[in-house]
Amino acid sequence: MKNEKIVNYHDIGEVLYRKNSRARNMTIRINSHGHTRVTVPAWCTYHRAEQFVATKRDWILKKSISIIRKKEKKLVWAVGESISIINGNIELVRGTVHKFDIMQRNNDFIIELPIAYEKENDAYQQELINMLGEIGKYVAKVHLPAILQSLAEENGFKYNKLTIRRMKSRWGSCSSTNNISLNSALVFLPDELIRYVCLHELVHTLHKNHSSIFWESLIGLMPEAISHRKTLRNHPIIA
Repeated sequence: MKNEKIVNYHDIGEVLYRKNSRARNMTIRINSHGHTRVTVPAWCTYHRAEQFVATKRDWILKKSISIIRKKEKKLVWAVGESISIINGNIELVRGTVHKFDIMQRNNDFIIELPIAYEKENDAYQQELINMLGEIGKYVAKVHLPAILQSLAEENGFKYNKLTIRRMKSRWGSCSSTNNISLNSALVFLPDELIRYVCLHELVHTLHKNHSSIFWESLIGLMPEAISHRKTLRNHPIIA
């Protein structure tokens, strides 16, 4: 019997179900990164656990949104700022009309902000985050497949399929069938953190949980893995 199961829901995102022989009751926890974890007693089926989660969806959604909003408060940009993206930059300039616009110049992007743009305006900030997320998704589909494939070949890993998408609460995941998902927001991170996340998920093709064997394997390939893990926790997700 599998000890873990990941289910992707259209409204609350990915939920990790984890069996625990010592648990007496089902519990739901949402950590500071917005990750939803369900502890499932050994005697309980995953089907029953999913039914339990279905009754708690409203609570999970509200809690997740609250956590995400707290993180997004850190994501505030002013006119004239530059945002680094893999192999390029995104420049924020004030436009002459009352809407956002995007221009691309080679690997760089320019976002023209509305003429009345103010960083204190939540609606403007949310629209800007959405636009940055779309740019990130476009750039990620160009660059991330090659990075993952290169790391896989260098270190002897095989994975089934790669999916790149915008995710609010996690940087990546690896399914039981070795399908890897990467957050398009990775392209806003430094190169070493992008490589860390990719290699992290590749190691999961062999070790499905975060056991000591998993970390030993990852650290053996990337000695700075623990340091990168800590650094990554301080990076808000632009998605």
